[in-house]
This record gives sequence, C-alpha cells and structure tokens, in this order.
Amino acid sequence: MTSLAAILVLASFALINNLGIMAQIKNDQIVAQEAYQLFSNIIREGGHLGLEECRKQFKNEIWNCSLNHKHIHKQLPIFVKTTLPYANRETAFVHAISTAAITHKITTKCKQGKIPGCNCAVIKKSHKPGDDWQWGGCSDNIRFGEKVTKRFIDSLEKGNDARGAFNLHNNEVGRKVVRSSTKRECKCHGMTGSCSLKTCWKELGPMKTVGSRLKQIYHSAARVLFENDQLKERINRQLRVVSSKEKKLVYLDVSPNYCLRNDTFGSPGMRGRTCRGDEAPLSKCRSLCERCGLQHHTVEKYKQIKCKCKFVWCCSVKCETCTSRYSLTTCTR
Repeated sequence: MTSLAAILVLASFALINNLGIMAQIKNDQIVAQEAYQLFSNIIREGGHLGLEECRKQFKNEIWNCSLNHKHIHKQLPIFVKTTLPYANRETAFVHAISTAAITHKITTKCKQGKIPGCNCAVIKKSHKPGDDWQWGGCSDNIRFGEKVTKRFIDSLEKGNDARGAFNLHNNEVGRKVVRSSTKRECKCHGMTGSCSLKTCWKELGPMKTVGSRLKQIYHSAARVLFENDQLKERINRQLRVVSSKEKKLVYLDVSPNYCLRNDTFGSPGMRGRTCRGDEAPLSKCRSLCERCGLQHHTVEKYKQIKCKCKFVWCCSVKCETCTSRYSLTTCTR
C-alpha cells in the first residue's frame, strides 16, 4: 500500500470515529478499507471535476490549465496532492479548484444518499426564516463536505514548511468559495398561484459559479513569504500575516513564461496552439498568439450539427443535419 493510501485509510478511521459516518451500519458491514475506497473514488471524481472546470475557465488564456508534468499522474487518488514543482499562482489555483470540486462532489453525493450515514444539513436557529417562508426540504450538507476534505486532503500536509502552508491556505480558499456559492432555493405552497408560504433550503451553487469566482481571486492573488511558521504578504515595505480566514489565493514563486514550452512546468507553450472561432471571438484567438510574439494562421472549417429539431407525437425528436462553419486559428512563428 502506498504511503498516500495508508494516510487515507487512517483518515477513514478518523472519519468513522469523529464524524459518525456510517454509524447506523453494523460494525461487520463496513471497515476502514471500504470507507477508503468509497471516499477515494469520490475524491478522484472531484479531482477530475476540478481540473475540467479549470480548463473551462482558462481555455482562452495563455495558461490553459495544462498539467503535463510527468509526476502528477502517479498520484493516488489523482490530483489529491499535486506535485507541480513550483508554488506559483497557477498551482495555487489548481489546489483551490481541486479542493473546491472535491468538497462540491462529496456534498452532492451526500444529498443523493450515496454516502451512508450522511444526512441533510441542520440549519442553525440563528438563521431565522422570514414571515412568508420556513426552513424545510433537504439542505446541502456543506459542513460535511468540508470536514471530509480536511481529513483526506489537508492530512497530506504538515503545514510547518512553506509548501505545506501554501497548499493548506489555498485548499481552504477553495472550500470557502464553495460555501459562499450557496443560495436559498424555495418551493411555494398554498392556493394555486398564491404562494402564501414557501419552504426553503440551502443549495450549492454550480461548479461554474465556483470556478468563475476562483478565477477572479486568482487574478488578485498575493505573493507571500514564509516566516516564523506564517505566510506573510509584503505591503509598503511592511509584512502582514495572511490569515487563513481570508478568501485570497497566495503563491511563493513567480510564474514562468507560459508562451514558451517548459517540460518542468508542464507547459506546452503557445506555438501550435489552436483556438476555435465558435468558442471564442476571432480577435481573442489572434490576441493570444500576438501576446506571445507569434504569428497566427486562420482557416475556415466545417462541421455537421443537428438543426431544425421538432418534437414528433409521440414521443421522439427529429432533427435535420446542417453544416456549420467556424474559424480555426493556429499560433505559428
């Protein structure tokens, strides 16, 4: 068993004992190894969800969430602890979006009843309902998702060195953004159309919302240094401690030039990069090349798409096939 797998098994024991997971299941029906398998599968799904969202957010940027570093694929579960060699702004984002997505995935699985012993969230009494609505339904148990990621993901870090503190801080930012994405959803009751009373619950925002918010935070990330077991930001020649409560990504190292191919960083460079006109404005595609000092070559492409779809009684949808044209821009020397 790998050291990472061993850590996750130990974390599974802690989860069962401390969080009461699967407490209602007979002792001989579940063991830590099974809990490890359950959560490692969910974590793996969450990791893929996070990187998928990362690629969506940065698909039209010079750094497009390319993670081709040779060691990253050796991790088990994938993307739990990235081994990207430098603690730069992009690695900070990857940690935050991965932890956020894993938190999101665990919370969703809980609501779907796929994690034995995990129930709907209990709304605190301090969150008072309004005059025309009351708490009810099944609120997403984000607190559970946060606790699991802390046990599984954060337990991989010691936190007493610069890289560990960097990872832990950005993991926490990811969790905070998931929590702040929650919104109140309601269902009407009463006479038809009157909606005299509403039952409301708290629901996770979509990963797209989480990803967009994290990208905004990425652009204002702070470079820090590690001193006296703390991350500190230099402001006007003064050092200020960056609190774990702040929703701010931090980084230690300056990012490389992603215009150039760099196998150490897993960057393929911009030469040969393509950009589709049906996914981004042509000017944006050309700008990506020009910002890296490259020429661009644009050709017209065609693809077959379904169109003029109609509902046919009963019960099918029939579509015609149409030809759609789009431009494809390639960065060249």
